Amino acid sequence: MIRLSGDDWTGSKSNEWHVEQPSSGRIEEAVQSLDGRKKTEVTVSDDDPFRFISVSGGPDLFLVTGEMEDGAITHLQSSAENNQEVRLVCGGQLGVYQRSDLVTLDDAVRAVRDFLNGFPEGLTADWLVE
Repeated sequence: MIRLSGDDWTGSKSNEWHVEQPSSGRIEEAVQSLDGRKKTEVTVSDDDPFRFISVSGGPDLFLVTGEMEDGAITHLQSSAENNQEVRLVCGGQLGVYQRSDLVTLDDAVRAVRDFLNGFPEGLTADWLVE
């Protein structure tokens, strides 16, 4: 079963929310709503077999990570060769990331679509697998 969850911060308190069997439109809307302040993380998970993808940050740059069916940890990287440090709030926590570890909104939405479709073409070269 597909589940969608996310955060919605009010001051220092996070109001977690969950949706069971969300439509793909609802999932994309949740990713697009990430603003790096009030809404800082969205996770889509599947129970059979267990796997997930998490998109955090916003509104311009996003950290996309996940876990595959085989337990491999994944991380989507951008093709940007700029390794400047970027401050970004992910999951309610301020972090410093390399620009090459962050992607655009279009790339984040595409990654979630690929996840929902089971990565029909496999993981592309943009995915770091650990």
